[in-house]
Amino acid sequence: MADITKRIVDAATALSQFRFVNGIDSMSDEQLNKFGYYRGFPCPHNHTIRDLEKHWCYECARKIQNNNCGFDINYLNANYKAKYLSLWKQIPVQDFSECWEAPWLAHKRICFPSYRSGLGKQHADNINAHKVMYQCAWGDVGKMFVTRVCKNKTCLNPLHLISSWNRTFPPESIHPFHYEFDPRKLMQFSQNNMRGEPEHLLEKQYKSTIQHPLVHKNTPDYDDTQELYYGSYVQEFGKSTAKNSE
Repeated sequence: MADITKRIVDAATALSQFRFVNGIDSMSDEQLNKFGYYRGFPCPHNHTIRDLEKHWCYECARKIQNNNCGFDINYLNANYKAKYLSLWKQIPVQDFSECWEAPWLAHKRICFPSYRSGLGKQHADNINAHKVMYQCAWGDVGKMFVTRVCKNKTCLNPLHLISSWNRTFPPESIHPFHYEFDPRKLMQFSQNNMRGEPEHLLEKQYKSTIQHPLVHKNTPDYDDTQELYYGSYVQEFGKSTAKNSE
């Protein structure tokens, strides 16, 4: 059993490629390239620095690893804002612990901006609905997979969605969680955007999360077709930890 857990953790470590770079925002394109990053198309949360290989957003990866699941639609990037408003109007929002079932969306690919929007003539990409919703609440993961921990293929609750950046234990709520337009906030965002500070409004609202002692920063890369499942990972990891502490 300990060997199973070790193989899972080893696989997770191999798949995780986050590289912290001090002062990354002030670096030139040439300097970023040396660290394996580039400035690309903005993510929904107004960040532009991405990984050269898998195109995930640097700041979003940090947000996800800090266990912050939250967004305010008024502060999202202008390329995504109206599209997300339309999508959230179709989601039956329930209690955070429940599945938010939307079978009319769950099996669709949605035409949406992506990292590819900045790489050529293509301005949008066909993306799975659950990945689109994940990137709204958690962050932009580029080419990486997103899957459902609840195994309900019609669920679009962001707290039931994970990528390999997620920690073992997600937060109990989405915070902030504002999916309707507010004229006052839209004006505030516009003013901050003109000053070159669009992301600061939302970052002030992120709630500090208390990490569970079994949290592991590098969970595996998941896909709907894989048998590896979040629940079994937590179970095996917990059993192994208990056994080693005896």
